[in-house]
Amino acid sequence: MRSSFRLNASVSVLVVASLAAAGLGSHSAAVKHPTSQSNLIGASVGIPEVMSSWGQGMGDTWYNTWAGDGNIYATSDDAHGFNGTCDSNLVVNELIGSDPSEISSPYMNCMTSFGAIGNQGNYNDGRTWKTDGIISVDGTLYLAVARQQDGTGGYPNGLQPSDDASIVKSTDDGHTWSNSFGTTGSAGGAAPPYNSTTGQADAMFPGTSFGTPQFINYGQDDAAASTADGGGTYVYAISNDGFAYDGSSMILGRVLRSQIGNLNASQWQFYTGPPGGDGTNAANWSSSASDAQPILTASHQLSQSGVQYIPQLGEYIMTSFYYPFVASWNDTGTQKQGAASESTWDFYDAPHPWGPWTRFFNQPTTECYLGCDSATTSQLGLYDPALVSKFSNMDGLSNVIFSTGDFNAPNRPNDYMYRLHEFPFTINTATSQVVDDTTAIPVGTGTWGVSFDAGGYYDDTYHDSATAGDSVSYTFNGDSIAWVGAKNDNHGIASVSIDGGTPTMVDTYSASWQKQQVLFQSGTLSSGSHTITITVTSQQNAASSGIYQDLDAFIVGGSYSGPEAKPGS
Repeated sequence: MRSSFRLNASVSVLVVASLAAAGLGSHSAAVKHPTSQSNLIGASVGIPEVMSSWGQGMGDTWYNTWAGDGNIYATSDDAHGFNGTCDSNLVVNELIGSDPSEISSPYMNCMTSFGAIGNQGNYNDGRTWKTDGIISVDGTLYLAVARQQDGTGGYPNGLQPSDDASIVKSTDDGHTWSNSFGTTGSAGGAAPPYNSTTGQADAMFPGTSFGTPQFINYGQDDAAASTADGGGTYVYAISNDGFAYDGSSMILGRVLRSQIGNLNASQWQFYTGPPGGDGTNAANWSSSASDAQPILTASHQLSQSGVQYIPQLGEYIMTSFYYPFVASWNDTGTQKQGAASESTWDFYDAPHPWGPWTRFFNQPTTECYLGCDSATTSQLGLYDPALVSKFSNMDGLSNVIFSTGDFNAPNRPNDYMYRLHEFPFTINTATSQVVDDTTAIPVGTGTWGVSFDAGGYYDDTYHDSATAGDSVSYTFNGDSIAWVGAKNDNHGIASVSIDGGTPTMVDTYSASWQKQQVLFQSGTLSSGSHTITITVTSQQNAASSGIYQDLDAFIVGGSYSGPEAKPGS
């Protein structure tokens, strides 16, 4: 199967040679923040998938949600959409596909009521509409929008002020939208109207107190079963102190799931307790955003940030970034343009939405051409990284980041940065480590083929065999092991054993191709050296057309609940 998202060969060489040594490569080392107290100790970012034509997916701020219909709905700002069909300040794109390598966009709403690219409309406030967060809750899409200043001037404390935020909703998968100011069923997106009294846009959240709302995503359609910390009752959102880029603090808001559709700001509450305090205590919430206390503070290092809950890890992950801040931004916008090609990704995790938040990843998006020394290093300028709930795999350790970059100098060799890029993302924890199949280098009987440039597989590689009796043995040090591979309609039944013990039969058949699946998990083993052996058998599900097995990765060291040998579901 060939994918619609694919790096051409020259771009692959560029990115492989450049990102790896900078901490954004497919084999980057874990970087533990000195004060980290969490289970997450680092992460790595791999080679991105991109559309084959630079014009496809043009735009930035690819915030996204996994909807009840199984599709992803993603925003893009200053965008022409896919195939150049839009010219809009903001677009909502429907994305379909079972894994990142297959994504395509059958529908997009150009949201024309928010104006063409760079158009201020009749608001006369020197600003344009931009998107903040998007979420699907019980079959309805909710999109946060705000007025943001671009161009020269107006940078008192950071980069690109954002204020007068509102939420619009769609009950028909983004085709029509409604706001809280009397507009319903608008195919153009239902932009809040101009208010002649204030001389600004009408806003659910006037000013900057809640100027960049980003919803906390709990998985597909924000399913109550996958939530934590009251997420089955509330929808949560974070916001920095009013800047698209380089804000300094983050606050937390919430609204009852039963009331979010009212689009009524008075029904929202804001956390007033200390970071890591008691968010279950009603006394720590206020109806006024101005009463909110920061859940995280980092001077000029908190841009618009996405948050996703990873239930397998019991952790919230905040993906943020920042540009190198300079004080002269309050005088001219030219510094912004100069900084656009320099950015640092900055990720945090927390056990609860209210914290405490701990940095576990901090790396410049640097492009190294040869030796990655100071003479051969240049900046890449990726910004607005956002995790994708739909592509969370391997017990939550593997995911995908949507990002774009470098709007100041977008014409990189054989690439156009200002469009959707999908980066493989791997989390390292104190108890679990992902080992790629090519790193493990399986040794066994028979001949196992190896595939590269395999979209949707971990690190784009896997080994496979359809010969009964072929086996793979991998020796590891730890207290548990998991086998990660694919299920498909031509896959059979494998025999899996630990240290030569009684084998477990694992059926890897599925009517559809499912990649990065945990096919087998051991129970807790004694600490030390163990060997897992996977053998291709001649047995197969009655519905399967073959006996294929593949090896994508191992997860070593995590403590899994269940019996000694537990097949993956």
